[in-house]
Order: sequence, then C-alpha cells, then structure tokens
Amino acid sequence: MKFSIDRRYLQDKLSTAARAVSPFSPLPALSGILIDVREDRIVFTGSDSNVAIQTAITPGEMNRLQIESTGSVCVESKYILDIVRKLDCDTVGMELMDYTLVRLTTENGTFNINSSSADEYPFIDFSRPQGHFVLSPDEFRQIVSSTAFACSDKDSRPVLSGVNFRIAGNELHCSGTDTYRLARKTLQLNQDQTFDITISARTLNEVMKSLSDSDSIDIFADRRKIQFVFGKTIIQSRLLDGTFPPVDRIIPTEFVSRLTVDTQELFRAIDRTNFMKNDNVHLIKLDCSEQAVRIKVRAAEIGNSDERLKNASWTGEPMSVTLNGSYVLDALKALKGEQTEFAFSGQLKPIRIMDTKDASTLMVVVPVRSFD
Repeated sequence: MKFSIDRRYLQDKLSTAARAVSPFSPLPALSGILIDVREDRIVFTGSDSNVAIQTAITPGEMNRLQIESTGSVCVESKYILDIVRKLDCDTVGMELMDYTLVRLTTENGTFNINSSSADEYPFIDFSRPQGHFVLSPDEFRQIVSSTAFACSDKDSRPVLSGVNFRIAGNELHCSGTDTYRLARKTLQLNQDQTFDITISARTLNEVMKSLSDSDSIDIFADRRKIQFVFGKTIIQSRLLDGTFPPVDRIIPTEFVSRLTVDTQELFRAIDRTNFMKNDNVHLIKLDCSEQAVRIKVRAAEIGNSDERLKNASWTGEPMSVTLNGSYVLDALKALKGEQTEFAFSGQLKPIRIMDTKDASTLMVVVPVRSFD
C-alpha cells in the first residue's frame, strides 16, 4: 500500500471518518480508521458499532492523489489525525511498510506509526436498504435544527433520543420530544410512500456536519438501519428500537387565547433573566391580557424581574402561565421568524408555538404548575 496526496484532502477525509470513532469502543480496532487503498480510489471507514462513516476519494487535479500500490491498514484515529493536521507541507506520502507499520513521508522528514492489520477491523455491512427518499441539504438542515434539540438526553427511553421520520403519502413529518416538549417539521415530498422510523439525534447531527451545499441526500432505510448518501460519503446508523409515542394527540387544535409577539424581543427578554434559576431550572411567568403582556421571573436566592413586552398582542381571556424558559428559548431559536404565535387551549394545557408565516414548523410546550 503506497500513495501520495494533498495534505488538506487527506485531513478532510480522515476527519470525516473519525466522526464515527469512539475512544470508548469495546473493540480496540474501532478506535482506528480503516484505510483501504484500491486501484482507482481510497476508502476511509470509521465506526463505533452503532454509527459507521465511509468516505472515498478518487484521483483528481486538485487533490494530487497518486496511487502506487493497493492495500489496507487500520490506523489509530487520534494519532494519524494529529500528525496530518500538524504537518507543514502541501503533499504527504503514506506507505504500509509491513503489516502494522505505517510511514508518513514529507519533503522534510518521516513519521512511523504503529498500526493494526486490516483483518482485525470488524466487517461492516454497507449494503443498501430498499426504502428510499431524497432531501436537499437545506431541507435536511431545517429538519435537524427544528427538531433534534427537543430529543431526550436520558437513557431510560432510547427511542426518545432520536427524531421520528414518518412519511404518509407525500408528507414527511419529523418529530422530536422528551415528553415535556415537542418539536415538529413537516415537508412535502415528491415521492408517495410509507415510512415510520426513528433516527438517533447524534447521527443526524453528524450528517449535518459532513454535508456540503451542492449534494442532495439520498436516504435509504429499512427496519434495521438507515443510510445517508451524498457525494462520495455514506453515513450509516442503526435505527432506534421501540415505538415512538403518538405525538399527534398532544398537538392542540382548539384554542381560547392567542399571543403574538416579536420573536427577538421575547427571546432577549427571556435570555437576560436566564441566570435566575431555582434548582437549576429557569421558570418564567407570562401574565397576559389585552392591556399588557408581562414576563416575570423570581429566583429565591438570586432575585426577580418584571418586564412588559412592547410588541405583543393578546386575544382572549386574561391568563397567567408558567413555562420552562429554556424550552421557550430553544423553540424561538428553531422558528427563526420575525413574529411568533403562542396558542393556548387552557390554563395548564399544552401550548402550540409557531412562526406566524410558516406553518411547517411547530413547537409544543407543557406549562409548569409551580411558581406563584
């Protein structure tokens, strides 16, 4: 195995594969990157046994890739990346000296790295599932930024640590929830099919980091795994086990009151009291009437605040409701619109939050009983 390549391109491919590598893997080989040099390309693979990333590079004028001989080896991820990142050169050569020694060569010197045989790397099945749909990079980013933040970070219900993708007809509904809040993004698809799968939020974030603006994303899935294919990269993950809760039931459809606010004004008002917490929870109280909308915060050991929103309108009976301020901030970040509507079904019932000009994204938060 022997080749030379532009250092920046090598670093990019190694970094992409390394995103799936975990230093805590039970299999020692999975702390490394499998480098497979073929006659017409080099394939880099990284995995933690749940997520696997495979990315390839072919000879081109910009990357200056020249393949002299084929072969494969498994190199410790953190060592190879650290060296390649810090090399002060334009072109680097890589050669397998024997079964376990990799030599990096530059115009100024050589670096030898003890490695592992490619035979020790576990087989990863990259066969393509039959189910298929396509998203643009912008659509995918919208889905992840609008939903992944609401997923649970606890291990008690693994299915809640991911985003549920449900396709019915030509509509794609993507939902994330930790049972205290819900975030949903709906998109129209050109395909007419049926899907109901839940994908780890971590996997979705890794895909988003690897995306370029020019590649559409081919998504292949079955009951066991999902593949995101774009450019010369495949990101594959196991699907989360378990039944995703029927979140449609908690989205309110009938309302007694509505609050329309300037998104940035509300965000800033909540954010500047974010340090006022009780037991590390930031609770805000919305006092709403047609005369005024006020945000009140009180932390027993820190202080309190009372602020009126200048650009807010309320329709319906007066109401006071207490919310988790962090959840509201997350929702406002995801919506991004100039104005946001809060729709109320009752004093302690779930509240729907939407951009006034974009019905494709909605949030639901549940009021808190505490706070006088």
